[in-house]
Amino acid sequence: MLSSKTKRAIDGKEPIKEHLLITRYNPNRVDAGHMLSLEDIQDILRIPLIGVVPESESVLQASNQGTPAVHMKGSDVSEAYQDVVARFLGEDRPLRFVDPQKAGLLKRLFGRK
Repeated sequence: MLSSKTKRAIDGKEPIKEHLLITRYNPNRVDAGHMLSLEDIQDILRIPLIGVVPESESVLQASNQGTPAVHMKGSDVSEAYQDVVARFLGEDRPLRFVDPQKAGLLKRLFGRK
């Protein structure tokens, strides 16, 4: 559907190469059945996955500071976007931030559910 509606498609030219970027991904929500898995999303959309950006408090912090999240050095979001750019430029990088994180003892005792 996406590629059939572009001006290139209408003119009969070669389509633009599509890439799938999944943002606000939370593997713990996938495990709980509250979110589609990466495989399910790719099966539905049939677009090659270029990257996964995790759901993160860094985005809210960046927004509050008026700074792009990609500029928050050392944050998971910044690293995820750097991975996406590297893959787009042809570098082979493994997907990160796609596995569920187990909560530590203190988080399990005092953290939110």
